[in-house]
Amino acid sequence: MKAKRVPILILTLFLLTSAGWWGYAALANAPTATAEPPQVVRIYYDTLDDLLQLQEYDVWEMNNLRENYVLAAVSEASIPGIEAMGFRVVVDEAETAVFQQDLRSQPFNNGYRTVAELYSDLEAANAAHPTLTELVTYGQSHCQIHGNCLTPNGDHIPGHDLRAIRITNEAIPGSTVISGTQVISGTKPVLFLMANIHAREITTPEIAMRLADWLLDGYGTDPDATWLVDWHEIWIVPTANPDGHWLVELGTQPPYNGNPLNQRKNADRDANNDGVPDCNAWPPSEGGQFGVDLNRNHSFGWGPPGSSANPCSLLYRGPRAASEVEISQLEALVTSIIPDQRGPKFTDVAPADTQGIFITLHSYSRLVLWPWGFTSTAAPNKTGLEAIGDKLATYNGYLSCQPTTCLYGANGTSDDWAYAQLGVPAFTFEIGTSFMPPYNRIDLEQWPDNGPALQYAARIARAPYQQVFGPDVGLPKAITNTLTLHATLSDSDNGGQPIAAAAYTIDTPFWADGAAPQPLQAADGAFDEVTEDATAVFDPTTLTPGRHLVYVHAQDSSGNWGAVSATFLDVGETPPLKMQYLPFIHKN
Repeated sequence: MKAKRVPILILTLFLLTSAGWWGYAALANAPTATAEPPQVVRIYYDTLDDLLQLQEYDVWEMNNLRENYVLAAVSEASIPGIEAMGFRVVVDEAETAVFQQDLRSQPFNNGYRTVAELYSDLEAANAAHPTLTELVTYGQSHCQIHGNCLTPNGDHIPGHDLRAIRITNEAIPGSTVISGTQVISGTKPVLFLMANIHAREITTPEIAMRLADWLLDGYGTDPDATWLVDWHEIWIVPTANPDGHWLVELGTQPPYNGNPLNQRKNADRDANNDGVPDCNAWPPSEGGQFGVDLNRNHSFGWGPPGSSANPCSLLYRGPRAASEVEISQLEALVTSIIPDQRGPKFTDVAPADTQGIFITLHSYSRLVLWPWGFTSTAAPNKTGLEAIGDKLATYNGYLSCQPTTCLYGANGTSDDWAYAQLGVPAFTFEIGTSFMPPYNRIDLEQWPDNGPALQYAARIARAPYQQVFGPDVGLPKAITNTLTLHATLSDSDNGGQPIAAAAYTIDTPFWADGAAPQPLQAADGAFDEVTEDATAVFDPTTLTPGRHLVYVHAQDSSGNWGAVSATFLDVGETPPLKMQYLPFIHKN
């Protein structure tokens, strides 16, 4: 069930730092960065540990494991400093041309949404689906709380609410209770999806919003979207760093009227609250910028070595754990939704029936990452985390790995915190091959790659550590005129065990009171292969006219039940009857 682990070329983002728009700025409190466009270079290394020396440079995108080089966006002036550390540096002319072309694409004029547009679309979704959605303001950004936020150039940063949308059918018991800003957890399984903790990764809110669209537009028309909205909860935070996203947008607005700004961090210029700006680098570049890296600021695993104490560094962790309101309020929201299911010790194992799953979206490098990210020590639930990561990677074709074995150590990250605090399986998706690709790539590539992975994550949220080992049910189909059910069952990506059984229920899922599971039969007469076709015949006496939802799942020979898939069965006013053949008696 492993995803392919060692491709020759792995598109790998080293989030030690990230791609820049404005050229190099020294990591001192320099008031202005040069406007020199960066070049993309190959930096050749001997071991992955060597890359820790490059923390203050913009290393990203591709790690060529055969030739041992990474790509980085740097200014020409910074190359001698990299070479002085013993690295060989070669300008990649082709990658430089592609990179600089992407910077001229004006993404916010060609489809990408601003923070204001993201929030407007959340409000529209809430208004269009009032019985299925709840819009929650779970806090306020740094600039919203403190006011009078200014860039080093004097631009006023307005500040923003921190917003999430909850998607579930509240008419079905078990939903979270929401009263104003207070949230009390329910009993429905939760997929918590967050995006855009790094401001410039503007493809990630678009993916998060497409999951919301798939659920809401598909309710009543797509069987899997329908049962997920009924029986699970999906929480989506499209931007966990709205002030930072606004700064990215600022580069395209007056007085700049140019490329998006290269802001990775939030907009906190005085994180230690001493009244003196921590960093005056401007515009934000691959060499320096103000703010705190929110994905190094979580309350678990905070500190060195996988972060920086330099306020101008793109990896600045802040003065203390969860110092930033964007993080402290996000953590409060998540812990109010998902109960803690893991013990207090570092070595405590979350139980096999742990409920819930947590995913944070980043870009880019085509990776599915799982804890731990700050140490090479295996997480207590490594077997389950790896299995889920590998399974998710079968949908998007990404590399599934623990960061310290395929990237580098990172402290204070979202996925490490969620797993450590709650015991839920937690993952980082590094989406795509650039920060701001042409907008049409989202629907041509990124959503088709990652939508099915996110949908699968939502489907296993009831017991992810268990269901990942069970078979998939592919495209079940209920045929009305024959009252038959057909499904393909496969354990090929879930452990490779033979199919042992399959069952279905009508209208009431397996876990709900009143469910009456019925068996499917192997089409070839016996369940004994890794992939099987299965069928069942519905009892017409149990079917009332109208649309019914049929739930199907399968079990492998090790006893693992997999994720549920569903199909609709439409029954007319007069359901078809089973044919009964009587003997013909010929009379003379």
